[in-house]
Amino acid sequence: MNNKIFLKIGWLFIISLLAYLFFVVFFLSPKVNSYLTDTEMENSKIQFNKVVSIINNKSRVIENKDDLKKEIELLLTSFTLGKSGHIYIFDSKGKIIFDPSSEFQNVETSKLIVPNVGKQLLEELKSAYNKKETYVYDWNKVYDPYNYAYQKISWVEYNQKLDWYIASSIYKEEFSSFIKGINSLNLNISMLLFGVLAIIGLFITIKVIAPINKMFSEVEKASKNNQDFENSVKSKDEIGFLATQFNSLLDQVETNKKTFDEQVQVKTKEIQNRLYYDELTNLKNRYALEDDIKEDDFVSIVLIDIDSFDDINELYGFSTGNLVLIEVAKVLSEFSSKYSVTAYRIYGNVYCLADKKMMGFSKYNEFVGSLGTLFKNRPIYIEELDIDIFINITLGISIAQEDPIKSAGIALKKAKKSNVPFFVYNNDIDTKEIIKKSMYWREKLKKSIEEDAVVPFYQAIFDRNKNIVKYETLMRIKDLNENGETVYLSPYLFLDISVKTKQYLQLSNQVISKALSDLLKTDKQISINLSFKDILDVDFIMSLDKNLDKINSIDKPRIVFEILESDYISDYTLLEDFIVKYRTQGIKIAIDDFGTGYSNFAHILKIRPNYIKIDGSLIKNLNTDKNSYEMVKSVIEFSRALNIKTIAEYIHSEDVFNIALELGVDEFQGFYLAEPNQILI
Repeated sequence: MNNKIFLKIGWLFIISLLAYLFFVVFFLSPKVNSYLTDTEMENSKIQFNKVVSIINNKSRVIENKDDLKKEIELLLTSFTLGKSGHIYIFDSKGKIIFDPSSEFQNVETSKLIVPNVGKQLLEELKSAYNKKETYVYDWNKVYDPYNYAYQKISWVEYNQKLDWYIASSIYKEEFSSFIKGINSLNLNISMLLFGVLAIIGLFITIKVIAPINKMFSEVEKASKNNQDFENSVKSKDEIGFLATQFNSLLDQVETNKKTFDEQVQVKTKEIQNRLYYDELTNLKNRYALEDDIKEDDFVSIVLIDIDSFDDINELYGFSTGNLVLIEVAKVLSEFSSKYSVTAYRIYGNVYCLADKKMMGFSKYNEFVGSLGTLFKNRPIYIEELDIDIFINITLGISIAQEDPIKSAGIALKKAKKSNVPFFVYNNDIDTKEIIKKSMYWREKLKKSIEEDAVVPFYQAIFDRNKNIVKYETLMRIKDLNENGETVYLSPYLFLDISVKTKQYLQLSNQVISKALSDLLKTDKQISINLSFKDILDVDFIMSLDKNLDKINSIDKPRIVFEILESDYISDYTLLEDFIVKYRTQGIKIAIDDFGTGYSNFAHILKIRPNYIKIDGSLIKNLNTDKNSYEMVKSVIEFSRALNIKTIAEYIHSEDVFNIALELGVDEFQGFYLAEPNQILI
């Protein structure tokens, strides 16, 4: 037994050392070399891109082409990539503009042929730019007597204004020349380390294995005789201590086993809770739903979507939005217990009720009907703010489908797209609730218009010193709740329906008329939201012109039209005509929600608005999302170059405000600074 252990450990040690040596010499070194080479290449490319950026910036600032050439020649003459690489410039016609190496001096560019390719070098470089790829090719060094072909690497960029191609010229061997000695050094170190480890291994084998073998014999004896381990190892080192403690350890194992099992159960329960329960609402989540129904063949799923939830976040803030989600979860939990179904929060503002017991048709019909009207006359009370928030829901229903979650999701999308309260997968739409909803809001809106209950709310917009510079106009409807208290209904509840019932124009007319009247009560600007559909509507434009006729030419420059960039704009010529018409009257133009839609920078160049309003979906994550940060930074740089002011909406915290301030945003809007108010503050 002793000899077997000795041989196993000895051979294992030797094999391990040999494997290590093989790994280091034949595997590790190439990887290191490749990594270092790639790193050097990436650093050179970064240097090249920085120089290109400087050239592009100078081309925008220096209009005189001769002065520009002198500036660029001065820059490139003193610049090198790696040890001897350089940057040269040629135009689209193949003319060399600048070559610091003089390699192409007195040489016709048509004769610059890539070896083994047979094509002109400059045309190949153009092709590489169009393909957005690094161009690698063979090239002969000028002073090489053997005329050997070396690999060259070129990165190419194009300056449209100057019609210049900016290309790098660097030999690939330069990236790896500094690591040629690594392999030999690595081998020497590895051999030395192998020798040291071999000596240590031999010592361990002789000095350690013997007492371990002795302990093994005692343990084997104890196990056969079912008796305690006797410590016969008398050494005073760690092995002797191990042998002394081994016997007591055996006693502790049995005692600790029960405690350990209990702890495992507790930890398992904790992990399951984290995995299967939503932290915000404490409802089961999608993972739990999928696990709960995986063994069931017949399941009914109802997905519940809170309509226009983004508007709630925008109007009241994220924290209030979370409180709404919590309260909705409480209502659904109470409702689910009544019908013996299980409530889940799938994601965001989408919940689920799952029926695994397949209740009867009449019962299920009652269940869906009750769910559809659950929030109709039941506002969500937010105790922290002492307000009621009315919500609507849309349902996607799947009954005994093969993939109930997916089919319910399809049904939900269908219901949202069709603007119906619910849709049953593979079933016809029940239009009764839609008709009821339309009739309800048509009468409610008619009454609001007759009673002049459509009112503007204003959210202040601040400059970099937190001074109010303008107000955004927001539509509200003054109403009474079931307790007879005054409430103001948000447009996400009725705006879409007002278009279908042809009441939108009357609503807009009242809000715009009152906003323009309030313009005379302040010395600040007032902005009015317009969609592209409004611009296309002849009746809307006529009504808008009538309201504007009441405003004198002195006050019109304080009016701002905010046009939604996220809208589908089908005719930019018509949009440009609209802007020209009202800009001649002194009215300012803002592009709203920029960054969420098409974001066509070319059209912005034509329109040249006074303001670009960066969409809140980018601003709200400015402190947590690197992509949002870079997108906002790009929009600000683009706007600054065109002398267009930027407005950041959705400023919901001091941190976001400070980051936006640092990036150079001109104006700011959000709940952190001011909430919408009926009164101009």
